[in-house]
Amino acid sequence: MIKSMTGFGRGEAGSGAFRVTVELRSVNHRFAEARVRVPSDMAGLEAPLQQRLLKRVARGRVDATVNVARDEPAAALFEVNRAAVASYVRVARSLKEEFGLDGGLSVSTLLSLPEALRGRQASVEPSPEERKALYQAFDAALDAHDAMRSREGEILSRDFVRRVGLIRKLVKRIARKAPALTARQAERLRDRLEELMGKSGVRAAVDPGRLAQEAAILADRSDITEEIVRLEGHLEQIEGLLDDSEPVGKRLDFLLQELNREANTINSKSADLEVGQAAIEMKAEIEKLREQVQNVE
Repeated sequence: MIKSMTGFGRGEAGSGAFRVTVELRSVNHRFAEARVRVPSDMAGLEAPLQQRLLKRVARGRVDATVNVARDEPAAALFEVNRAAVASYVRVARSLKEEFGLDGGLSVSTLLSLPEALRGRQASVEPSPEERKALYQAFDAALDAHDAMRSREGEILSRDFVRRVGLIRKLVKRIARKAPALTARQAERLRDRLEELMGKSGVRAAVDPGRLAQEAAILADRSDITEEIVRLEGHLEQIEGLLDDSEPVGKRLDFLLQELNREANTINSKSADLEVGQAAIEMKAEIEKLREQVQNVE
């Protein structure tokens, strides 16, 4: 069954003082692209999580966001910006000497000046239990993401089946008309030759052998049997891919391009109004499928 490239999934895991929440969002993309955002203390897990995601997604751009809640967050630590403090002290001494000022800078005054202190978060490596909870939440989000993409894929698949059925009916309508097209072309050729000879005053009968040769050439140029066979073959392949468990979006897109090519050829070859109209209707349905396949993984 086909899957959509767009989807959303959410997973949670953990207990006590530690809780992980993972959210996945995906949109259409020509290739597979994964971006994972994790807290700074879990930066080392970003690459493994990205690989885990790409094993489940063949096409589409997926954004994964990992949020961690701790009952006892890491304490905010501070460090002295020594370069800034040294600059403040030099300026103060310079002003004192230049203008003969009294007093001095206290530690409390220095620490209250802008940029004198810099905050930094204590680095906390995730424990084995926290890692386990992270992967559980991530896998739960992946499962929910897959489930949503499968549900949307079912809707796309039903639309594909319906439109492929409409195209099949159009192909059958064209196939019923095809055998008579060659005979009609030969008849038109005969009528045209006789009309031209009549206008020119030539009374000689049309050479049957020459007429047969020209008719054969014309028939070869206007014969659409090969296009009909290819259309039927492509439709069979599309129906088979709809039940495939592997990602089929690119293959479906290629087959739809081939369907469109055959419909264009039939439309250009045939001078029959009904066949031309059927080919145009077919192209309209193929174009709708080509829009839909852009959502298929």
